[in-house]
Amino acid sequence: MLDRRKGPDILVKWVKWSGIMSWILVSAIFFITLIAKPGFESYMDKSFHIKLQSNWNTELLQCVLVLLVLLFFFCIISIPINLSRCRRKSDRFNKTLIVNAVAAFIGIMLYLLFFI
Repeated sequence: MLDRRKGPDILVKWVKWSGIMSWILVSAIFFITLIAKPGFESYMDKSFHIKLQSNWNTELLQCVLVLLVLLFFFCIISIPINLSRCRRKSDRFNKTLIVNAVAAFIGIMLYLLFFI
């Protein structure tokens, strides 16, 4: 059968870049969460009476929640677009979108459970 596609259309490009964008969002979420986390008090901190942050930074955690919701809806929108483009044997389904959507949903539930 003759392949009449001249090149990747906008949906094929969306499928390619959606996986990359979702991992960029996941990286940002991890980085902000590490900053918002309270510090671990070591022996040296106790010896020199260094004050550490004792609780979570709620302002940064609100940013994390916004990014989690954005990631979840971005993945939910990208999954049907990806499914509509999987017609040929050479087309591949981007499984990272499902993994990131599930992880974002779990993250949202954990935030609602522990911080509200």
